[in-house]
Amino acid sequence: MNKLVISEETNPYYNLALEEELLRTVENDENILYLWQNDKTVVIGRNQNPYLECNIDYMNENNIFLARRISGGGAVFHDLANLNFTFITKEENLDLEKQMKVLKLAVEGFGLNVEFSGRNDLLVNGRKFSGHAFYNEDGNYFHHGTLMVDVNVNILGEVLNPSKLKLQSKGIKSVKSRVVNLNELNNDITIESLKISLEKAFEKVYGKILEKDVYNANFKTPRFYEKYKKTLWNFGESPKYDVILEEKLPIGNIQVNLNIENGIVKKGNIHSDTLKKINFKDVEEMLIGQIFLKENILNIIRENLN
Repeated sequence: MNKLVISEETNPYYNLALEEELLRTVENDENILYLWQNDKTVVIGRNQNPYLECNIDYMNENNIFLARRISGGGAVFHDLANLNFTFITKEENLDLEKQMKVLKLAVEGFGLNVEFSGRNDLLVNGRKFSGHAFYNEDGNYFHHGTLMVDVNVNILGEVLNPSKLKLQSKGIKSVKSRVVNLNELNNDITIESLKISLEKAFEKVYGKILEKDVYNANFKTPRFYEKYKKTLWNFGESPKYDVILEEKLPIGNIQVNLNIENGIVKKGNIHSDTLKKINFKDVEEMLIGQIFLKENILNIIRENLN
């Protein structure tokens, strides 16, 4: 059975939670196309370190969400001028060629020539407008990605430019690509027109859509919602890494060396050029067990080393 699912929510935690719920409950005969949009969000891959991928300070200042997905791959920026798609099916029904054909037909319906780049990207004139990732668990499979319609590339450039933390990590870093908005190539392409084109292409490739579901928070809260909104999921699932923070205080310059594991401070060492005689051990012990959020750590330092 072919099913179209549309989310009216723009909260990334809701949309990622709904995606996982659809994945875990997909029936043997179902082919699902799920369409969704997020308000300003950086979505990082399952194995990535957010401090390597994005400018957390800029995100905090501009109310930009951070969300971790369950699939691998690199960091991407979403806003409401980006349309996300997810194909969901049982592994035995998986046909990646069909899924890519849906995307190609939908975009080429606007007179553009779509090229494939490897397994993960779609291009027009050598510039990327769509990046993909894949996930398989217990025989249930999804293929999801972005479709850049008119994304704010200035914010994209700022937010995917990590701040200057001195950091060493074993996390997976994203590879930056030249990107293009589809609306720049054909101004008839809007979010709504692309949704309609995707629905038509899905029916052309898979056959008639027999069920169409529209979700919002008034109708349903996905059961994985709390997981996706947790700080420990979004920051704490990062690989092991070391970070150095620096702060200028009235007593002198402070340098804090931290060992982070699963987003938690496991060890902290404080160094300073202060002329005062200070025992840093008490403050170092306060840092152990803290979730690593830069401002929280610096606030502990400021409050206890004045």
